[in-house]
Amino acid sequence: MSFSSPRPATISIDFGTSHTVATIRRADGRVHQQLFDGSPQLPSAVFMNDEGGPVVGADAVHSGRRRPDRFEPNPKRRIDDESVLLGETEIPVTSVIAAVLSRVARECEHTLGALGPVTVTVPAAWGPTRRHVVADAATAAGLGAVDLVAEPVAAASYFVETLGADVAPGSGVVVYDLGGGTFDATVLRRSTNGFDVLAVDGAGDLGGLDFDQAIAQHVAASVQPDDERWARLTGPAEPADLRHRNAFMEEIRQAKERLSRSATTDLTIPLLDVDAHLTRDEVEQVCAPLVARTIRVTQGVVRESGLAAEQIAGLFLVGAASRMPLVATQLHRELGIAPAAIEQPELAVSEGGLLAQHTVSTPIAVPSPALPPQTAPSPPPHQSAPPHQSAPPAAVPAPDSNQTMQLPPPAPHPAPHQTPQPHPGYPVPVTQPAMAAPQGPPPGYPQQPGYGAPQPNRTPWIKSKQGLTTVGAAAAAVVLALAVVIGLQFLRPDDDTDDTAGGSEPQSENSTGEDNGSSTNGGDDEGNAEAGGSSGVVPIADAVQGDLVADIAQAHTGAVTAVRNGFIGDKPVAVSAGEDAIVRIWDLATGEKIDEYRGHQGSVDHLSVFEYDGQWIAFSRDGMTEAVWPLADPGTPINTREASYDTVYWVGLWDGVPAYLTDYEVRQLYTGAEIGSVSTAYADYSGMATVGGVLRHVGTYENRVFVADLATGESVGATFDQLNYEVVAFGAGTAAGRDLGVTVTAEGSVQAWDLAAGEPYGPAGQELYQQVTAVGVSEIDGAAVAVMHGSQGLSMFDLATGQQIGEPFAPHGSEDLIQTATFAEVEGTKVAVTGSATGAVQVWALQ
Repeated sequence: MSFSSPRPATISIDFGTSHTVATIRRADGRVHQQLFDGSPQLPSAVFMNDEGGPVVGADAVHSGRRRPDRFEPNPKRRIDDESVLLGETEIPVTSVIAAVLSRVARECEHTLGALGPVTVTVPAAWGPTRRHVVADAATAAGLGAVDLVAEPVAAASYFVETLGADVAPGSGVVVYDLGGGTFDATVLRRSTNGFDVLAVDGAGDLGGLDFDQAIAQHVAASVQPDDERWARLTGPAEPADLRHRNAFMEEIRQAKERLSRSATTDLTIPLLDVDAHLTRDEVEQVCAPLVARTIRVTQGVVRESGLAAEQIAGLFLVGAASRMPLVATQLHRELGIAPAAIEQPELAVSEGGLLAQHTVSTPIAVPSPALPPQTAPSPPPHQSAPPHQSAPPAAVPAPDSNQTMQLPPPAPHPAPHQTPQPHPGYPVPVTQPAMAAPQGPPPGYPQQPGYGAPQPNRTPWIKSKQGLTTVGAAAAAVVLALAVVIGLQFLRPDDDTDDTAGGSEPQSENSTGEDNGSSTNGGDDEGNAEAGGSSGVVPIADAVQGDLVADIAQAHTGAVTAVRNGFIGDKPVAVSAGEDAIVRIWDLATGEKIDEYRGHQGSVDHLSVFEYDGQWIAFSRDGMTEAVWPLADPGTPINTREASYDTVYWVGLWDGVPAYLTDYEVRQLYTGAEIGSVSTAYADYSGMATVGGVLRHVGTYENRVFVADLATGESVGATFDQLNYEVVAFGAGTAAGRDLGVTVTAEGSVQAWDLAAGEPYGPAGQELYQQVTAVGVSEIDGAAVAVMHGSQGLSMFDLATGQQIGEPFAPHGSEDLIQTATFAEVEGTKVAVTGSATGAVQVWALQ
């Protein structure tokens, strides 16, 4: 099969209340804004013309002054409406938004010749319903399946990656987004995968338009207040009065912007036909209550995040309305943090969307009357249309055995697509929508694997058999949803499946999309690791399911970001990476440290291990460097180079060549050179797995499992049933002679799927013990088994019967959640190797 399509340009669209901005990153790396009628800002306004077709942008604004009844200036504010009345035509709100996005698509296509991957940013507080409206509108507009990125994640990525703001991993940032129609305050923490949302709140009824309204009321009360014509201007009923009203509000908006640069200005009041004098002091006095409201919200999310003042490294102002000098002054006064403002804050989110490139998930929000109630968190839709239409072209053979398949790093999502990695027969890498650092056009937002992971989402559990009913539990639950979005990684080592596929023509190994992470100053904890440091360790020969057979209490300083397994000679080893920038190798049988790799400067955000040409090779990356090195000799790397920009989804052998796979490229692992291209489908959870001897992209979209062809990104094979509840974890692997996928829903239902047949495999089980964040597939004593970790530890299910195997074990919770796991075999016993948020690496018997 030939992979020859060129790498396309990528597009990021910030669909705003008042204006829409599109930023393009060309294949050669150049970044620029798309111009609309000579401006980077396209008015989001829509006007219905006499021919019954929508007009968008400056022309719509112009026409709207003549026929305001056919004019919708702010479609984003109508997101919750079923339809919008334009003149005598009632149009679905999706179609109105699609009209705006269609104009963007048309202009970008004219500039580029063809559209590449597209990201659309949305408020972090938006739930699945609103996100689906935007995703569907994007599809209708001809943009295809788009990634949805949380606006604050995009903004934070822009300030850090483009402007060079100094934010160390583990530190928090506050994004204060005051746009034309909405306000959002978000606290994020920089992680190995980008940024994780800790708390978000805002108001859908507070933005630049509301500041304009307050100023207009002030002018009405100050200039000839007894003139009866004010009633026509402030409460227009006739078309002519609507035109005057629009002209008046445009005068107000321009005057407000001028007062950001000067102390006084004049404006003309239509209908009254008089000039008014306005000062900055007047405007600040009028707008002070509105600014105070935004500051209270901002203080609330900072408090909700749990971060101390010294942990907040930046306060970023975005959105055109944040230009008002009063905003920066009051924020600095009330929060004690000097805001980082930029000349064009309205462009930051769009450009940052190119860097984040990960799908959003339902946020952890601070309850607010200004926001719609949040429902059970669900992974954000990475696409507007499911990749389930059949179009089976050339198949990609399964990769060679002994390759590492990675699930999304604990974060985004997930992480969106993230949302990665397997081993001989372990869980397929799963990606989830997560908010992350700069990557290629990927899928999801993962939660960072390094800091006290959020508590599992309990909203759905309130409805489950556990009967959790307290509001506090529900809040804690929402937090875990984020962790789910991040898609904690599961790897499977010993079986000849998925990840480390053991097949004929090696292709690529699954290293589920781990996000390119932030860098951190790795703490030097050499000598801190203690094997068997805690009581309760059982010799492997005497161990039974659930026994702790090795305990490395301080394997890393900070969280463990990845664990993999491999061999040095005939000795099985575990390989762990951490936020301390160190990768360490451990004897699986004894827990003793064998060696380590110290070539990274920041937190290790990706780790893969696979066998090639008789030796086991590791591939590790931080935000700045990536390295390929032999497990037997970490001190002599095969190659080190600057880290690539893209997310790595799979590492292994591609046509016999060591390679890694991104969303749309195959690169030579040792050199980084491009050797082919692929096309991945968008998904809520995704990874790579062997299905019928062929390497496929597998995952879930809108709570339905799919199997997609890597050449086209389109669905192949049978159609799967749609689940009734939100999927919160997905894994895949080969066991009991079948290529299986496993879904876990928010209600705790555990269902296996025959990926080749598109049918359920065995009855559904019910996980009542914990809220699951990741699941892997293994074969134990000839049976297909799901191993899950979540809010309490590990649990196992027989997939053929749906029955839980034994009791839950590996107790972890609170600030010490399991962040990553892999399967291995020690002296004939299947084991799970886990890495926790507090830096421990432990080995648990599975049989």
